[in-house]
Amino acid sequence: MTAVILCCAMTIGAQTSFKKTKMSPWLHGKYLQEQRDIKRNGGPRRVQGRPVINYMLTLVKSDGQVEAIREQGGVVLQDFGNDICAAFLPIDRLGQLDQNPHILQMEANEPSRLLNDTSAVILGTDKLWNGQGPASYSQSTPSLPQAFTGKGVMAGVMDVGFDFTHPAFRNADGTSRIKWFWDPMAPDANNDVLGMVYSSPTEVLAAQHSCDALSESHGTHVMGSMAGGGLNGRYVGMAPEADILGFHMPMGGEKAVPDEYFDRLADYLKSHFSNYPGLGDAIVKINVSDVIELVGLHEIFKVADAAGQPCVVNWSFGATPSFYYDRRLYEEVFNTLVGPGHIVVVAAGNSGYMMTYLAKEAGEPLDHEFYLRTSEGYALMSMRTEADEPNFAIKFAFNDRTDTLVVYTDDVKAACQQMNSFRISDEDVYIEFEVEEAFDGRLIYWILIGDPKTILGETTEDEFKKSGKLICDAAPRIEMLGKASNSSNFIFSEANLESRGCNPGTIGAPGDMDRVITVGAMHHRSSLTNILGENYTTIQMGSEEGHLTTFSSCGPTMQGRLKPDVVAPGFNIISCHNSFHHKTDMSDDLVDDILPKVAYADKAYGRTYAMAAMSGTSMATPITAGIIALWLQAKPSLTPEDILGVIERTSHQPEPEFSGEDKNIYYGWGEIDAYAGLLDILDVTANIPELSHHQPAGIQFRLDGHTLCVEGAADGTPVTVYDLSGLPVLRATLADGRVQLPDLRAGVYAVQLGQMGSMLIRL
Repeated sequence: MTAVILCCAMTIGAQTSFKKTKMSPWLHGKYLQEQRDIKRNGGPRRVQGRPVINYMLTLVKSDGQVEAIREQGGVVLQDFGNDICAAFLPIDRLGQLDQNPHILQMEANEPSRLLNDTSAVILGTDKLWNGQGPASYSQSTPSLPQAFTGKGVMAGVMDVGFDFTHPAFRNADGTSRIKWFWDPMAPDANNDVLGMVYSSPTEVLAAQHSCDALSESHGTHVMGSMAGGGLNGRYVGMAPEADILGFHMPMGGEKAVPDEYFDRLADYLKSHFSNYPGLGDAIVKINVSDVIELVGLHEIFKVADAAGQPCVVNWSFGATPSFYYDRRLYEEVFNTLVGPGHIVVVAAGNSGYMMTYLAKEAGEPLDHEFYLRTSEGYALMSMRTEADEPNFAIKFAFNDRTDTLVVYTDDVKAACQQMNSFRISDEDVYIEFEVEEAFDGRLIYWILIGDPKTILGETTEDEFKKSGKLICDAAPRIEMLGKASNSSNFIFSEANLESRGCNPGTIGAPGDMDRVITVGAMHHRSSLTNILGENYTTIQMGSEEGHLTTFSSCGPTMQGRLKPDVVAPGFNIISCHNSFHHKTDMSDDLVDDILPKVAYADKAYGRTYAMAAMSGTSMATPITAGIIALWLQAKPSLTPEDILGVIERTSHQPEPEFSGEDKNIYYGWGEIDAYAGLLDILDVTANIPELSHHQPAGIQFRLDGHTLCVEGAADGTPVTVYDLSGLPVLRATLADGRVQLPDLRAGVYAVQLGQMGSMLIRL
């Protein structure tokens, strides 16, 4: 088999100068693809005689003259200040905007995806989240102190698939604890607002669910872990008295949001067109980007600020790592939104068991295996080099070929200089290279490898697989990055299912930012007993109980940042299930395909509600966010840096090999400790040095007026009560499981129970 070079140009020197653009690389790639489509079609695409215009939600930095955006058919959605806005821009007009002197920078990146159950989907075990195990999180995280339940704190959730009617999100009188919710894709006749904003608990409950609730349950589960009140007192979330705010995220790669909902976004855009003729009858198509995350976050914090409450927001989503992202504007805006009482907690990702990152130092040879599997006909990888790298060769030695395919980087640069890509193809394999200069001056090569029948227009139903060696004898330092998803993988080792995974460089955006709290997932529950009474054991991916899950992503990030920051339980986490989800018929009974993962169910408000298990860093993140809500109740002014300091001082490393060491790329600072964190925030450790830093195991505390009831401790056990300044206000012993407290002023007090541990109570 002989490969044919389909597109090339003469070799040029290593100092190739690429055309500068104000667009981020990912956005520029979308623009170039649009231009190629227009050229191939002989003009803009039309459907039944009507022009089709593709829009992208984009961050735009200008000199303050936003009229330049409107002149090209753009619509400003959100002004973030500092001359940065989020705007819907027509992709085919990005070139004109690029040339406009009033436009300084345009940025959009790959949209985020949910970060749950990745391992189950890949291995085909998504029906087996079940078995015998602890009834709640209590065996893997401290019990919630009675003194702190999230009261007075806003718990924000940005996600998909919300059931507003679940009892976990209601007060005792049946009213909703969800104070505000924005669903940008819900139908609404008022085109001054994008979608529907439910601005009161009554409006939220009347809406019943987000627009995608028939096909997704993720947001309901996340919200329940973070701030749910449980079902009949079972499986209570971390902050069960927090007020809840929500935002329905239009996400990429999700089948949960049908095209009709994006059409509603298009109707909003068309009602705002101005100064750009010819759009009245256009068919508008919306492309999702990461910018919507900032828009939702801005609005949630604005609502919390109006109520005068601190707020912690949960982001259980993310994008895969990429050399290609330029997120300077994104991070600039994000850093203006977070601060005192504004905290964001983000999932690390679920790619830790796959080796997707590979680096070769200067002067070292590269001879490394790769594995490609895709149902899409092609898979992608990328390569990063320094801008002044000399010409060198990348060789592909496929296991099913006798020849080695060779590509020289100067040939790729020459082709891309002429707006072409560099391609090699025969009947067996298709390889395409593109190169672009990143904002930091380094060169980024996109490498596509696939089935020529699919790429060149023929259809195939066969899965495309290739394996072999990547070989490079050249001197420069290069980094390579594959990509792993449910439908397309390009990885540098076979999936590691026999250990905790822990492949470095697997944390993507937005968990790669400095001022987010990035969370990895611990394995604490291997199995559970479902509502049929059957003991189902989850198929393991190699991780051990008490260790990091195999799928949890690890650092460092592509920017060299040390992540994650902390870990929390994320395996078989039991929380609320969306009763409107199409896989269930909650108006009657649970159907068979949901039963294996349902730990508890009951009827309420005329419906059947369930508590079910899910796994992923998506599940670890709301547990952490809910704990931070407790900390914000104790000290509402905490900043992201304050939170990271608490985590550093009070978390514990699960494995002895990391004990006593600094932050690492697997566990960060270790597993979060809610109680130790509260003691640290309240200065209890300094004021009361004799107080235990742990809660007593198996002991239940209850307040009956000024009587402290203690279940599980023997009569005669010493009890000492301190105020938070360290002054002992009571020394007594248990009698009939009770201690009568003196007439104390309202506030928080610390209780030391013999040598068994301590507890915080609120009078």
